[in-house]
Amino acid sequence: MANPAYFPPPHSARIGMSDVEQLESQTRSLRSVDYQHGGGACRDAVVVRIYWAQQLLAAEASDVVRARLLSAVADLHNLAGWTSFDSGQVGAAYHHFDRALDFARHDEDLTTNIVYRRGRVHLHHGAPGDALAYFQRGAFAPLAASIMFANEAWAYARQDRADEALRALGKATDSFAAADLAHVPDWARFHDETDLVAMTGIVHTELGDTRAAVPALCSAIEAFEPSMARSRTFCLIALATCHFLDGDADEGRAVGEQAVAAAQELRSERVWDRMRPLVRAAASRGIALR
Repeated sequence: MANPAYFPPPHSARIGMSDVEQLESQTRSLRSVDYQHGGGACRDAVVVRIYWAQQLLAAEASDVVRARLLSAVADLHNLAGWTSFDSGQVGAAYHHFDRALDFARHDEDLTTNIVYRRGRVHLHHGAPGDALAYFQRGAFAPLAASIMFANEAWAYARQDRADEALRALGKATDSFAAADLAHVPDWARFHDETDLVAMTGIVHTELGDTRAAVPALCSAIEAFEPSMARSRTFCLIALATCHFLDGDADEGRAVGEQAVAAAQELRSERVWDRMRPLVRAAASRGIALR
């Protein structure tokens, strides 16, 4: 993997496709760091690249190169927003998502992904109604629709609207089945079969349906590669929560301690935000997770 800490300046006042491809490659590498180690492990490096990207925007380029450059810069801001969100910097997250939307006006698929991520900030911070306004915006290609419907299901579950949550989850599954998985942009690559199973488990956990949640979460935990360590940790948190809901304190403690150990390997404030209700649930049963 190319060293994400280094980015050479443009060679001249005119840039070509290779310059844009280098920017895309660096963004892809940093996104991998985010998935595996958390936003705090790479946010600063992402923001540094924005200054370099500004130099590219100031250079001359053909129309084709310029269009792809705008998408690349939009996705860099998209990643800056996501890593800011994961690092607990909500104001910075909104700033970068807004900038991403400005640069992505010509790119419908990327715009959809940015809108989804902005909705996730609202969902995480206790505003599922506001999140729904983002998840229900526009018409999408099948893979993007699957992402939106899965998150719509989560938002409905947060509102205890079980029927609507399950309908949205069914639409997510149907849309995923119709998606072209051979041509997936980097920003949507996370949403594979394992992610959909994980989301199914999360939605059922929110609804308190542990019989449906536990098998899905166990399947996702088993299937996630080390490169998706943060997603796996979220599933461990949800699985431990399910065990406590079922009254199985011993299993809740065991899985909860796995979740804590996994979280300690990440630089993600969002993971600890999701961990706190689990820690409280354990404490109410006289269990101190460590």
